Amino acid sequence: MRFLLLAFVMMTTIAGIPDYVKLQLKPGPVQVENDRPATFEVRLLPNKGIHVNAEPAVNIKSLTEGVRFTIKQLPRKGEYVDPSKPIQVDCSVSGFTPGPHRIEFVLHYTYCSENEGWCRMNRDSAFVEINVKK
Repeated sequence: MRFLLLAFVMMTTIAGIPDYVKLQLKPGPVQVENDRPATFEVRLLPNKGIHVNAEPAVNIKSLTEGVRFTIKQLPRKGEYVDPSKPIQVDCSVSGFTPGPHRIEFVLHYTYCSENEGWCRMNRDSAFVEINVKK
């Protein structure tokens, strides 16, 4: 039986773009069996006066082959994502050899300024360090 240890590390954001929403990953490690989903938590923490829309839907996409991410639970507060609760993401990995691996992903979401009346689509890149064990 194989086990994975997931540790979560954020990548830096694009220089020059104001950081209206911070992406925060709950520290790992998380253990899962190979080919079975493991749940980890992501938080979107908007600055004061900014909110993250629940629609269009927040989505996550793996940039690493053999990895699948699915949003298991998106906490809502009306039509917005509730920043006080984590987004639960299922991660499934298959076909990986034992040892350390880096899994990159992109989280897509839309955020809006309550005071200024504008909205922007955003994508935050991050990665998950995994250690595949037998």
